[in-house]
Amino acid sequence: MAAAAVFAAWAGPFGSPLRVGEGPGVRSLRGRKRFSIFLFPSLLACLLAALALCGCKPERKEAPPPIVLIVIDTLRADHVGAYGYARPTTPSLDRFAATAIRFANAHAAASWTVPSMASLFTGAYPWDHGVVKAKVTDSLNQVDFQLTLNDKFVTLASTLRAAGYETFGVSANYHMHERYGMAQGFDHYKAFGFVDRRVVDQQVGDWLGRLAEARRQRRPYFLYVHYMDPHHPYLPIEPYISEWRPKYDKDEIASLHEKLGRHELQVDYFLARPAAMGLLADLYDSGVKAADDSVGKLLAALPDLAHTTVVITADHGEAFGDHKNMIHGPDLFGETMRVPLLVQRADGARAGAVVDENVSLVDVYPTLANLAGAKRPSYLVGVDLFGPAAKAPRTFFAATHYLDDDPVQAVVRAPYKLVVDLRTMRAGLFDISADPKEKKNLAEEQPALVNELLAALAKARRPRPLFPPGNAGAIDPTLRQQLKSLGYI
Repeated sequence: MAAAAVFAAWAGPFGSPLRVGEGPGVRSLRGRKRFSIFLFPSLLACLLAALALCGCKPERKEAPPPIVLIVIDTLRADHVGAYGYARPTTPSLDRFAATAIRFANAHAAASWTVPSMASLFTGAYPWDHGVVKAKVTDSLNQVDFQLTLNDKFVTLASTLRAAGYETFGVSANYHMHERYGMAQGFDHYKAFGFVDRRVVDQQVGDWLGRLAEARRQRRPYFLYVHYMDPHHPYLPIEPYISEWRPKYDKDEIASLHEKLGRHELQVDYFLARPAAMGLLADLYDSGVKAADDSVGKLLAALPDLAHTTVVITADHGEAFGDHKNMIHGPDLFGETMRVPLLVQRADGARAGAVVDENVSLVDVYPTLANLAGAKRPSYLVGVDLFGPAAKAPRTFFAATHYLDDDPVQAVVRAPYKLVVDLRTMRAGLFDISADPKEKKNLAEEQPALVNELLAALAKARRPRPLFPPGNAGAIDPTLRQQLKSLGYI
């Protein structure tokens, strides 16, 4: 019997299914209990037969996809194989990039962790969220105080949780501790005191069973994982360092760490000693490969990776002497601002594509919210990376307010980037398409363009944060002792 005939066999005279107590002949059956016993199973059997005959299945609403956000601290884009680096530092990222969407020109919103990650989590520029300062005593990142994110912000994790996601977060960078407001929206969160990948891997391993169970039950989850290994003090991480420097002097490395911590000497010292600079780069690359190895293992362990939205990026890069800087934070040049950005969509769309347009990490929040079908707060400044606005000409911004210095701010409007240093009141204009290393300053040649971009910056810049940050105060004694025992103090 055709599906239409099956439906007609139990449909009323007007084409609608009969209900108890309706239609011709029902009156003689009213009050008989066995009517409901025999008629309803018969109707159900007819319905199932009809569905089987027409090949239909009951409509089942698809759950939003799982979302995984992986951040590798201090990872320069040009130290990733998929971005052109010759040394095999990132085999896992390279394999992932081959089937993901690679954004070739992604820029952080700031050049150090605190404001950059606050922007990633809030979808707002540093002057919007105000979390722009932290006090560190030396290059080993002992945190003395840090501004805290106001809980009036609706973070990415909060938005996803409101959309039904169970949220997990782990970070090896203490700047991301919950005491600084960075855990907002997470059901499960752990930030450690500047530790290596093994601690993060263990925490993720503890959650894998819960992630798998959520996936089996068709419940979405959001997982944020933050690795710290490439960050200075650039430790020689085995077995990775031995791949390109099988012999190294531990005393020499200790001496370089001391020099690197003395800010008044670091740039001139290392620029005058290419061999020492090369050793630092080798050590850094061992941290990159260590983090890459953990990322590869994490991706392999994720339940149903092929149907999971995965974003891999960095909070900022590292200078290594470029523009007279050794590490990151004080400026907004490309070596500290350009970061890898790899996105795998859960639906597999655009796999293997390369996007050349300039994009910002503030775009990650609206993109993931849209993919999850989540409600977005009105203050977001980014665009959906897969929406029409991403293709249109656009202008976006970045800022750093490192330690007690006056801020440095930047404007990106392809193909140009303007960097304004308020400490010196100097401006640098660069054609980042033709001059990606930002070596040729075009400011004197194009004063009208400089003024145009300055006007755009003045219009966008907020005089005070949307919601003022707090101050977490001094580091707690327990953490100070922990950092000391780990050799960070």
